[in-house]
Amino acid sequence: MEGSTLKITLDKIVLGNKFTKAAGEFKEKTPGKSALVLGGTGEVGREVVKHLMASDAFDKVTVFTRRPIEYTGANAEKLVQKPVDYEDSARLERDFAGHSHAFCCLGTTRAKSGADGFYKVDHDYVVDSAKACKQANVEHYSICSSSGANKNSMFLYMKTKGQADDEIQNMGFPRVSVFRPGMLLCDRGESRLLEKVVTVPLKLLTMVAPSLLSIPTSTVAWAMVNNAFTVPATTPLNEIIGNADMHKGFDNAQKE
Repeated sequence: MEGSTLKITLDKIVLGNKFTKAAGEFKEKTPGKSALVLGGTGEVGREVVKHLMASDAFDKVTVFTRRPIEYTGANAEKLVQKPVDYEDSARLERDFAGHSHAFCCLGTTRAKSGADGFYKVDHDYVVDSAKACKQANVEHYSICSSSGANKNSMFLYMKTKGQADDEIQNMGFPRVSVFRPGMLLCDRGESRLLEKVVTVPLKLLTMVAPSLLSIPTSTVAWAMVNNAFTVPATTPLNEIIGNADMHKGFDNAQKE
C-alpha cells in the first residue's frame, strides 16, 4: 500500500436510535452480508467506513485502498484491508466475490489530476469497478455521485458523473442507489482553493437554508449506510437520493 496511514476512529459519530434499530433488524433478517468500500480513504469514504463499522450490520467490511488504514473502534475484527489496482479487472472481480453490498466513493478533481486524470478516476475506475461488482454478483451497489450530475451537461464534472451514473444504472444490478450530494462540508485533508473561497459565504447560506446547497460528509455516509438496511419490495430497483433527501432522512431520524 502507498501513502501515509489514515487513522479512523468512531469519535463524534452520530447514528441515532432509528439507524441502530434498522441495522439490528437488517442483520437479523438478512444474516451473513458483507460490504466492500471503494475510495474508503476519501472524505466521504472514511465516513462510510465509520458508519459500517459502528452499525455491526455486516459480517465483514473490506476496504480496497492504496493507503493503509489504522482503525480503532467497535468491531475492528471485521475490517479487512486489501490493496487495489483499478486497471486489473480480473483481480477486482476475484476480490469482490463474496460481498453482497458495494459502496463506491471514488473521486478526484480536475485541479488535482487534470482533465484526463479526472475522467479516468471518476468515470473509468468507477464504471470498471462497478462492472467487476456486477460480475461478482453484488446485490446492492451504492455510489456517491454529485448534485447536478447529467450525462448531457456541457461541464466536464457534471457530464462525467452523469455518464457514470447512467452506465451503472443500466448494468443490471438488483439494486442501484445513486446519492447526489451538494458541496461536501468536512475538514478536508488536502487544500482546494475554490472550496476555501466559497466556504465562508456558503456557511452563511447554510444557516438560512441548510439543505439547499451543501451537506456534511458524515450525513452522506449515514444516508448511504442507512439506506442499505432497507430491503426493497421488488427488484430491480434504481433510485436517486438527492441532497435534500439525505438531510431530511438524517434530521428526521435524530428526532425519534
